[in-house]
Amino acid sequence: MHDEEDLNGKVGFSFQFAILYFLLFTISFFSCNYLKRGSFELSSGYEKLFFIFFVCWLIASFTGKKFRIDAYTTYMSGILIIVRSALYLTYSITFVVVMLGFAQYSRIQIFSTCLMAGIFEIIAWSLYYNIKNGKHADKSVIEEILKKSRVQKYISYFLICTDFFLVAVSFFIINYIKRGNFVLLPQYDKLLLIIYGVWFFSSLTSKKFKTKEYRNFYFSLWQWLKAGGLMLVTISVVVFGLRLFYFSRLQAFGSLALLICLEVIVLRFYFWGKNGKEHYLDIESVDDVKNILNQESLSLNVDTETIRQKLMAPALSKLQKELLPQESDLYEFIIKHIHIDDMVCMETAIENTNYQFVLNSDRTPVRLFLNLHKLNDIRRVNQFFLQVHQMLLPGGYYIAWAHTIKTHEKWIYSKFPRQIANVVYVFDFCFNRIMPKLPGLKKIYFAMTKGNNRIISRAEVLGRLCFCGFEIIAEEDINMRRCFIARKVKTPSLDQNPTYGPFVSLKRLGFNKKNIHIYKFRTMHPYSEYLQSYVYDMNGLQKGGKMHGDFRMTTWGRIMRKCWIDELPMLYNWIKGDLQLVGVRPLSLHYHSLYDEELQNLRQRVKPGLIPPFYADLPADFDEICDSEKKYLYAFLKYPIRTQWRYFWKIIFNIVFKGARSN
Repeated sequence: MHDEEDLNGKVGFSFQFAILYFLLFTISFFSCNYLKRGSFELSSGYEKLFFIFFVCWLIASFTGKKFRIDAYTTYMSGILIIVRSALYLTYSITFVVVMLGFAQYSRIQIFSTCLMAGIFEIIAWSLYYNIKNGKHADKSVIEEILKKSRVQKYISYFLICTDFFLVAVSFFIINYIKRGNFVLLPQYDKLLLIIYGVWFFSSLTSKKFKTKEYRNFYFSLWQWLKAGGLMLVTISVVVFGLRLFYFSRLQAFGSLALLICLEVIVLRFYFWGKNGKEHYLDIESVDDVKNILNQESLSLNVDTETIRQKLMAPALSKLQKELLPQESDLYEFIIKHIHIDDMVCMETAIENTNYQFVLNSDRTPVRLFLNLHKLNDIRRVNQFFLQVHQMLLPGGYYIAWAHTIKTHEKWIYSKFPRQIANVVYVFDFCFNRIMPKLPGLKKIYFAMTKGNNRIISRAEVLGRLCFCGFEIIAEEDINMRRCFIARKVKTPSLDQNPTYGPFVSLKRLGFNKKNIHIYKFRTMHPYSEYLQSYVYDMNGLQKGGKMHGDFRMTTWGRIMRKCWIDELPMLYNWIKGDLQLVGVRPLSLHYHSLYDEELQNLRQRVKPGLIPPFYADLPADFDEICDSEKKYLYAFLKYPIRTQWRYFWKIIFNIVFKGARSN
């Protein structure tokens, strides 16, 4: 086993590390106080400094991931974490002291505490590592760090010159705002030189001018913002360390703040110019039209035989022409799951649309329809699917793609740096996922967006397809999109009220095979009930009899099931008389078909229950569930009241004392 695996035996927050580092920090603070004053007793006002120091230390430690044991993968990674956290602590405490004007605090006390705490932590980490592994830092890790620290190419000299000029512009603008003219006060030329030095240091450290390393504007912007933050805290360290409190804080920090704003604007224009497309001037004359378009007259003698040959050409050539090379992965996905050797071009349709486009009944039916436009922009998805169903011949294939919750999340995190993506994802999810489902805000959302870009779950897409008469042939994530192939195999569902809101009404088999409607809080994505056969065929059952790897479940749904919150509305079914207190679980028609004939006949003789006998016997797999239900049903048919009473108290005991829960 490698050392890295040994260190990663535990993951997450480590209380041992937190307590140890806090003790070392406290020892460092009071030791520095003793070295300066000859006593451990704090001077007046230094209790406040210790509290501020502790808060900054806590923030720096969490920011630097110093308490996460899984971050310490190697010896050098631990050293880097400690050094980074010590720098964060130095920057944050000096920034707070300077901004609040606490010039009375000792520089030796603050800087030596940060240094001593870092040294103590490195010693403690080295001892821990050597005791646990008996080895020193991995040479390959050191080489990798040195390699990353080397200066690389692709630096934008245009941005360097522009930013250098903006530093002076920002400084003199703030000077004008503060004093009404551009003339600097005595000694303020030194402050400008200090700011230039800090600017050079932060630019070199953050590598913000190497724009070709970043995927887009947002990744580059994040580096520039980090460089700006580094300038702010570094100038705090310089001001505090050199006792430059006579300089105006507005002049120093205002200049840097204005510089950051101007840098964002310049960077935005830089990327627009870099990625902008060539624009043409307006066409002013007929001669310009002829020169630019270079149009020639076409022959009106149409060769109908050639057209027929093109229509009867293999469909594979049409797919290759439309998809290759840009969509090669989608092309491979299609030919892997569909036999299209016997299809011709006139039997296939490839479009890029989000409109209800097949309303024309004269349109020729096809065997394969590929829509290259994302489903997220379609306003009425079911109507669209039904029109595709109408256009396809029986057994025909429908191919499309959508941004699901998971793929859209991956797309956001690929477009933005993680720190920005965390914020963007929350707002995007609330706007494009939650808002379209809220009755009061739904109309506002569709008025603003026309239904474009709303996020749909994987389960809902596939469930709607099954609802509209398709079966799912294949699905796959391709280029952060969920692509799927569906086949027209049945007529659309006649169900007029598929579940969509927070309350669901599920059709189940009751006493004497009578259909009853069971009420629950929603724990699955909408239209999930139409996917039960698909999920079962794909994954089968897990222990406890539930579907294995059931992607239809929502995050909140798992929590609600653990606490039985989702089944509270079933109390209405109990009061109504559809259920008894203890009894076999009411099943869907598909799940009921998995049982043998004997158990099916037994089930129809007994009313289903609110609390199933599952929690009394705690069966592990499907066969044991069947045996448990048979045991209960035979006992109930012989001694109904006694069986109910005995099972009820056994279930309560298992739930309370054995922690029996639903999956």
